[in-house]
Amino acid sequence: MNSKVKLIIRILLALFVLLFGVNKFAEFMPFPPVPGDGGQLMDIYISSGFMGIVGALEIGAGLALLVGRYIPIALTITIAIMVNAVLFHIFHDPATVGGGVIGLVLALVLLFGYKDKFGTYFNV
Repeated sequence: MNSKVKLIIRILLALFVLLFGVNKFAEFMPFPPVPGDGGQLMDIYISSGFMGIVGALEIGAGLALLVGRYIPIALTITIAIMVNAVLFHIFHDPATVGGGVIGLVLALVLLFGYKDKFGTYFNV
């Protein structure tokens, strides 16, 4: 993958992850209520502090991606969060799955660009 393309995708993903991570604390982008069981689950996540931990991980991973340090661990954290976000939205609020899919696709494309940094995991 071209290094300029990698840089652009890395910065886009970093800003995306940072935006949603900071939003978990500053709440400048209100999320519409999730219907049914998903809403109850989200309320539990918020009241237990779990979403704060997710937000802190997103901020840390986003900063690492932005400055270009610790990219493999930042991608690992980001992909784990994005997979869970996509699954949550698929099962509880499919109409709002778009953001998670965008983040996951960016992260997976970047993972492909940095596959040499992941050792033997991609040697099939």
